[in-house]
Amino acid sequence: MKKIVSAMLAGVLVCGALNAQAIKVTNTFGGDSDNTGSSDLFTYDRQKNEDGSYKDKYGNTTRASDRLQLDVSGKDFDSRLRMEIGTTKINGKESTVRFRGYGRFKIVDGFQVIAGNDFFTKASVDAGYLAASDDYPKYARILQNGFGGIVKGSFGNDNEKYFNVAGGIKGTDDSYNDKDTFGLDAGMNFGIKNVMSVGASLQNMAGNNLSAGVFVGLNNVENLILNAGYIYNNTDTDFIAKSAKNTISLSAGYKFQESGIFLAADVMSAISNEYLEDGETKKYENDGKKLIPFLAKGCVSYKAKDNLTAGVKAKVAMMIGDDDSRKTELYPNIVYTLADKMGTVTTGVRLNLDKDGLYKIAIPLSWKCNLADIKK
Repeated sequence: MKKIVSAMLAGVLVCGALNAQAIKVTNTFGGDSDNTGSSDLFTYDRQKNEDGSYKDKYGNTTRASDRLQLDVSGKDFDSRLRMEIGTTKINGKESTVRFRGYGRFKIVDGFQVIAGNDFFTKASVDAGYLAASDDYPKYARILQNGFGGIVKGSFGNDNEKYFNVAGGIKGTDDSYNDKDTFGLDAGMNFGIKNVMSVGASLQNMAGNNLSAGVFVGLNNVENLILNAGYIYNNTDTDFIAKSAKNTISLSAGYKFQESGIFLAADVMSAISNEYLEDGETKKYENDGKKLIPFLAKGCVSYKAKDNLTAGVKAKVAMMIGDDDSRKTELYPNIVYTLADKMGTVTTGVRLNLDKDGLYKIAIPLSWKCNLADIKK
């Protein structure tokens, strides 16, 4: 299966090169865990004693990475190929190279097939979007990788009502013979433009690792994002402190158009102390106290000038019931647009704190620019 997916992706890229109506090449260089898929450029970690307590000394590491992305699209297809080079040392002697991408073909009007090892957000539930994170968690992505089909349509006055239904399979060559690792995914999305959207996703339906999500969003107020959802078997720990059996999510964002201010907040909380492990329900407890996974994110940004945006991002992750588990991240940052279409530079200071105070300081720095943007 993996070979079939790779062959299809290669075919899409070859066809794209021959029949493309738009070709875009972007490059992001530096060290920025938000933008390059690797760690921040400069990182200072507080060292620990043998008993786990912190010293007053900080160790430092320096890492630089690069993300090169090719997007090709035409009348009946679109594709993306991304190469990420991550270094564990600045001299580059210890590095990793990762390729990700997808190809999507329109077979007939209203039906597409997609293949690749990362679909990014090309088959997502609209109302699963998290405004402060500026991302779709994996449980809001109907299809994530492998091979799948997408049915799309619209109807009503001016086609204001739209829908898509998707299904697919994912996994490695070995996983297709094991129902517990075989990934069978499906979902749907329905919306009314400038009014609302609803959607659902089912992932890993074949085995005992089923995950499911149901989402609803309102978009009848200009510049307002308001989404909510319920997730069963939430294992995406980028968006919650620990895995949880039953989770609710809330996300809101608003852009003040005239002032250039954007405010957003995400809240993800389990509704009990239960989680699933190989299909079996277990509980988080400490000395008889229930521990409930929780995570909140917030951001505020201000467009001070046409070429300068300043902002602050914050994140708090913890197990409710254990105050010592709280971890906080603060990230004041700026985004500066260079002259002559030379791209944007993002930098700031990322501060990480736990119950003992500041334990990590990082300085992200990345430069993103368009190397080519061709439209026929």
